[in-house]
Amino acid sequence: MDLSKLFEMQRELDERIVREKGLDGQNLLPNKVLALQVELGELANEWRGFKFWSHDQVPRTRVLVNRTIDDIGFKYIGPEHIKNPLLEEYVDCLHFLLSIGLDENIGTLEWEQIEPWKRESIIDQFIDLFDCTVRLKTDITEYVVIWDYFIGLGEMLGFSWEEVEEAYMKKNAENHSRQESGY
Repeated sequence: MDLSKLFEMQRELDERIVREKGLDGQNLLPNKVLALQVELGELANEWRGFKFWSHDQVPRTRVLVNRTIDDIGFKYIGPEHIKNPLLEEYVDCLHFLLSIGLDENIGTLEWEQIEPWKRESIIDQFIDLFDCTVRLKTDITEYVVIWDYFIGLGEMLGFSWEEVEEAYMKKNAENHSRQESGY
């Protein structure tokens, strides 16, 4: 995965959002950390494996989309298609993880700096990721650790880095489109 390209794409989106929303000079790091935590929760929800109370613990990886407008008014153009909510939520996490790195005093990384860490179970992996995001608020060195767990989680969920990068680019374009439509 070409992280430098993704960081640059994220920088362009972040700068656009700051400029167009009048956020210049504001400390957005707490917002970004909370957003990452929320997206991790949404990712866990699409994975479903922690839902011991449910007979349906199958990850949401294939959903037919046949609506013309979604819940937030975003128009889908084109025919029915299959989407992968699990991958989409993973990529939403990636957006905020990249954005956090672009924040002052944290910095970006190269793919070679990441060593995927994998716990015994996906549940443990999520818990450790949440723990790291909490510590990030007071210890920016946790940023690299989050990447190690995050990439490990992606591997545990069965994603190829090519599909993650492709999905990121698609979602980045969608995020720019949303800015144009006043999202």
